[in-house]
Amino acid sequence: MKKDTSVIIAAGGKGARMGRPKQLLKIDGKEVLIRTISVFKKVKRVKEIIVVTTPENFKIVSGKIKGLKFAPAGSERLQSVINGVKEVSLSSRLIAVQDGARPLVKAEYIDACLKAADKNKAAVLGVFVKDTVKVVRDGKIIKTLKRSELFAAQTPQCYRSNVLKSALAKYGNEILATDESQLVEKLGIKITAVVGDYENIKITTPEDLVIANALCKKKK
Repeated sequence: MKKDTSVIIAAGGKGARMGRPKQLLKIDGKEVLIRTISVFKKVKRVKEIIVVTTPENFKIVSGKIKGLKFAPAGSERLQSVINGVKEVSLSSRLIAVQDGARPLVKAEYIDACLKAADKNKAAVLGVFVKDTVKVVRDGKIIKTLKRSELFAAQTPQCYRSNVLKSALAKYGNEILATDESQLVEKLGIKITAVVGDYENIKITTPEDLVIANALCKKKK
């Protein structure tokens, strides 16, 4: 298979809720960010991995995994993605954006998301919500949403290179967007929802770390 994909690992978070950079916390003896990068190393069509983080963090991970490219983290996620895109090879057909703090993503779902993006311009990995979701205003429930239509976006989020670059060029000033797929939607592109699994959690709170450790031990 042709290597046609650049991966941007967004790992600029300061870990305020964890008290330290969550990317370097260990899950079953291995750093979160190292686990995340290692999964993408297994994907055959990946040609380069760009880690968007602090110079200090990059020094640590690049000492353990060779051949990585660096981009400086921005103050917000979207700025980090923009910085990462600047380092993408011009020959890359696809770009995958991955949270550095999602270390349990599976290679087969990455493949599926890339294939969907290749075919349909853009694709997002995620899962349908399990809970009933309510809209609350001023402390009162005003509406119940249709659970079968609610999709919790995960990463990777995958795009044809020209699509993501166009979205960032046009809407990149919307710096508080929580993911770049919001900007791609504004181009009028219908993004394909690729269903993954509930193990692809984001390490955000101490409880997430406990769950991730349990999931890793289960696989042994």
